Amino acid sequence: MSTIKEVAVESQFDTVVAAYEQSMEAMPFREHVEAHSFLRAVGDVTGQSVLDLGCGSGLYARRLRAAGATRVVGMDESTAMVDYARQREEREGLGVEFLAANAADPAAGALPGISGVFDVVTAVYVLPYASTLTALQGFCATARRALRRRGGRFVAAVLNPGFSTDPDWYRRYGMELSAQQPSSEGAPGHLKAWVGHEVLDVDFFCWSAAAHEHALRAAGFGRIAWIRPQVSEQGRKAYGDAFWTNYLDCPHALLLHAQAGPRAELASPIPQ
Repeated sequence: MSTIKEVAVESQFDTVVAAYEQSMEAMPFREHVEAHSFLRAVGDVTGQSVLDLGCGSGLYARRLRAAGATRVVGMDESTAMVDYARQREEREGLGVEFLAANAADPAAGALPGISGVFDVVTAVYVLPYASTLTALQGFCATARRALRRRGGRFVAAVLNPGFSTDPDWYRRYGMELSAQQPSSEGAPGHLKAWVGHEVLDVDFFCWSAAAHEHALRAAGFGRIAWIRPQVSEQGRKAYGDAFWTNYLDCPHALLLHAQAGPRAELASPIPQ
């Protein structure tokens, strides 16, 4: 296998590995809405190769491998997240690879062993951490470069451009979102999540639907679809329909599904 150069960068996620790992069980919406909706959007990956951008501690990379993907690579800028994911892989031996690299840099998609070899690229809550339009385009360019030349799919869970800033709206789901008002492209926002006894504080940036679609098309994607999340049947039975009303009325995240088109426009990196 080709050698992949790793790039260590400082990340706001370096100190929250434990909270991130525990959040899937501690926050019911993550399993019953987020994971349920995301995995439905990704679809059957049996026999396919998948790159998971912003893989964090490897939660979805491991699930995609267990779902039948023949090769799964998780990429994250946080070396602490990648170290944790690798240690768990050493114990469990699922066959998932992990790479420390900044996916906002289009060059990440051109790395040996990454460029042009994947059937599907995924990204859960990665695009909201693009602090500039260039970074947003960079994430999309990395995704397109990693996909096979003849096409493939990019499935991303992104911040809903119309999320609620009412401090009580998402509290029953264990989180609170706030953003600079009036909102503008790239406006800063903040997520506070309560994970067991820990509090997760994360900064993000707000981008419109038009900005997402522009970045995707500039990278070589077409047939872009926005998908609203759904609640699993298990989640409905466990918590009741009323529990999920706020979230389904105004979810904090939506799913993007983009089909890859020609790669010709990716011959040169996006200007910095």
